[in-house]
Amino acid sequence: MLGVGVWGLVDPSLRNLVLLDLGYFNSVAIMSTVAGSLILIVSFLGCCGAVKENKCMLITFAVCQFIIFGLMLSAGIVGLVYKDRVVDELSSVMATVVDGSENFEDRSSEFQTSMKNLQTIFKCCGYSSYNNWQNPGSVTSCDCSGETDTATYCDATTPAYYRSCESLFTSYLSWGVQTAAIVVMCLSSIPLIGFFMTLCLVKGIGENDVGPV
Repeated sequence: MLGVGVWGLVDPSLRNLVLLDLGYFNSVAIMSTVAGSLILIVSFLGCCGAVKENKCMLITFAVCQFIIFGLMLSAGIVGLVYKDRVVDELSSVMATVVDGSENFEDRSSEFQTSMKNLQTIFKCCGYSSYNNWQNPGSVTSCDCSGETDTATYCDATTPAYYRSCESLFTSYLSWGVQTAAIVVMCLSSIPLIGFFMTLCLVKGIGENDVGPV
């Protein structure tokens, strides 16, 4: 989960969501990072309990592992079930943010940087339409004059990409949410295995404490 959270914060494509001030996505990425950090702390507790053969620490570790398993599995299932809803909500917010009411150059520097990155990565212009910008030809990230294949998505007369970023962005976002959910569900097996192994270790320590009769 730590890796998934960090990925959400540093991936160039997903990072643009954070810069565009889409708080929902930012919160999810931060929560995943925090949850992953807590897992590391709990793992340290388990290591100390195993080294010292402390049953109290090991039982606490086992309980934490089972809770983590439940949370990770639930998070993965929720991510898959509500994937389309998450994508639709973020897409709706994006459409509101990029409403075409201002010139591109009049928007904040953070907004310009984010949109330039999105448009460069996906080779598109505007969110719902290149008409989101009053003069798309003046937006450098919309410029497709250097493209060799201009027949499918480049207006050579402007020259600017005429395809919008919406479908490309939502497809990538849908893939990202689905991938993250599946990864989290697969990784939930690790704390479950650790839970049973810890119980076996606690049982072994208990038998050693009794000693031979």
